[in-house]
Amino acid sequence: MRLRQVFQVLQVPYTPLILAVVLTVLMTLSALGLLALSGWFLTAASIAGLAAAAGAYSFNILQPSSMIRALAVSRTLTRYVERLLSHDATLRLVVKLRRYIFDGLLDGIGRRTQTDQEAIDRLINDASAVEGALLRTLLPLLGALVAASFTPLLALVIAPSAVWPGLIPLLVLIITLKVRSAGYRNLAEAIDVQSRRARHRAIALADGRHELQLALSPDELETMTLDAYQPLAELRTQKTHRELTDKWILGAGHAMAFAWLAILPLDLPILVALLLGLLATSELLIPGIAVSFEQRRVEIALARLPEPSGDQPNPTSSTTLQLSALCFAATAEDQVLTEPLDLTLSAGEVLQLEGPSGIGKTTCLRVIAGLLPARSGDIQRPAHAALVEQTPWLPSDALCVSLTLGLKNAPTEAAFWQALELVELADWVRQLPHQEHTWIGTDGIQPSGGQWRRLAIARMLLQDAPLVLLDEPTEGLEPALATRIAGRLADALSDRMVVVVSHRPEIEAMVTRRLALRPRRD
Repeated sequence: MRLRQVFQVLQVPYTPLILAVVLTVLMTLSALGLLALSGWFLTAASIAGLAAAAGAYSFNILQPSSMIRALAVSRTLTRYVERLLSHDATLRLVVKLRRYIFDGLLDGIGRRTQTDQEAIDRLINDASAVEGALLRTLLPLLGALVAASFTPLLALVIAPSAVWPGLIPLLVLIITLKVRSAGYRNLAEAIDVQSRRARHRAIALADGRHELQLALSPDELETMTLDAYQPLAELRTQKTHRELTDKWILGAGHAMAFAWLAILPLDLPILVALLLGLLATSELLIPGIAVSFEQRRVEIALARLPEPSGDQPNPTSSTTLQLSALCFAATAEDQVLTEPLDLTLSAGEVLQLEGPSGIGKTTCLRVIAGLLPARSGDIQRPAHAALVEQTPWLPSDALCVSLTLGLKNAPTEAAFWQALELVELADWVRQLPHQEHTWIGTDGIQPSGGQWRRLAIARMLLQDAPLVLLDEPTEGLEPALATRIAGRLADALSDRMVVVVSHRPEIEAMVTRRLALRPRRD
């Protein structure tokens, strides 16, 4: 997918982008013109002053001074509006692109193998590269080309003999970008690979820090950490050295042009204007050096963006749960796990899925929930289903927000506390620093594994879904606590359809039916 296709798919308006490009050109020309005209004006005014002392004086200061004011206002105004438009367009792209990628990640569940870390990379790192394409590729390159073209264009108007030396920086820039482009693109690819590997290593080290601390000495841990980032650090150092070399190349081109201009027989005010314009362009060329690197980063990110197909089938809505010849697998590449399933489950029934470990009980729940596509067969279920997974997820936020995020109808305060009472966490929440408004998760209160699971059960209750899917809901809880919660769940879910996977005896009291999963026979 190309960037233009992304803009078309996301329906990003082109008008702000085009205006930002036009304003970038005007801003660059205004800034350079202001400096060149100021140099000409000051030099000419000084010469006029010396001439006046000798008795000859003729110099109109009104016209150039008014032009200087106009260029100063133009530079400031165009810079402000350009920043406003380019950042506004980028932020609008951020909103649409993140949603587009998130939809693609959801659509890709079960269709392709992808870890949580890879999903985060797509949603954060790749999205950031695409979102910054305008600010880090097009505008810097355009600004550098306009800046490099300023001196020869100015010379064409005020001193045609100075056109050729004025062209040197532009030619050096174009040749440098052309010749050095392949190296920057190769560096972008290598840094992308090593960046992902470094992030994965960092996460692995963080996850295993306790075991590593017991097994390794502090020096060995430091060596392991340094080794994890060493390849990436070396590549970034190569990029820095490459950019420094290119700066010297551009500097040499400017030095040649400066020396050539200095020996031309030009009027002093005109010479000063050209020299100042030439010096000003040197700094504006630097952002264009690594455009090839940033462009390749954007291309890599675009190639990895998950595209939602829009054709993922949704289970047919029904007042009961009906499975007809249902076959499923953990991923699109894996083999079917079980024999076809046929089932009808009505409100008030609790079905327990049975079978040996690895048979696919958790996968079956995820297929019923609609998180994984069925390999074949048909599913009819209520449109709204609630799932409590083995490793529950809750967003890091205020506790009340975390338990109600995504609910179409906000629960009443009584229902909120009733759900916490059922899982015996109401007293714990009341003792938190800000009670239900306390931040939990990252940078906040860290509930224990058992508390996290019970919070997930409370969230499930608040969803008030007609179909409830429970995957080891009491795992990790003390037997007495698990028994009490299971008993309350049986009462709270007495009018709903429930499918549960559990090896704990506490669940037996709420089960009304059982279904044994059998391995698929080839």
